Amino acid sequence: KYQEAISICLSILSSLGEEFPQDINLGTALNELAVVQTTLANITIDQVKLLPPMTDKIKLNAMKFLSMLCSYSRQSKPMMVPILSCRMVRLTIEDGFCDDSI
Repeated sequence: KYQEAISICLSILSSLGEEFPQDINLGTALNELAVVQTTLANITIDQVKLLPPMTDKIKLNAMKFLSMLCSYSRQSKPMMVPILSCRMVRLTIEDGFCDDSI
C-alpha cells in the first residue's frame, strides 16, 4: 500500500511541477542536502521569520503532497525523506510559509 501511495503522490507532484529522480540513493540525498545547506547559509533566522505566507495554489498543493509523501516514504523508501524535506525547505524559502512548511 505504501508503494502505491508513493507512486500516486509522485505522479501528482509531477503534474504540479515538482519532479523527482527515479533513482534515489545516498548520493542524491547528499547532493540535495548540500544545495539546501548552501541556501540556508545565506539566510538569517530573522529573514526566515519575515518570509511571507505562501499564496501560490500550486505550491500549496505541492507542499501538501510532499508532506503526505514524507509520511509514506518513512516506511518503504526512507532515502526519499531527506530529499522531500529539502524540497519543502526550498519551496518555503522561495515561495513563503504555509501550514506544511518544515
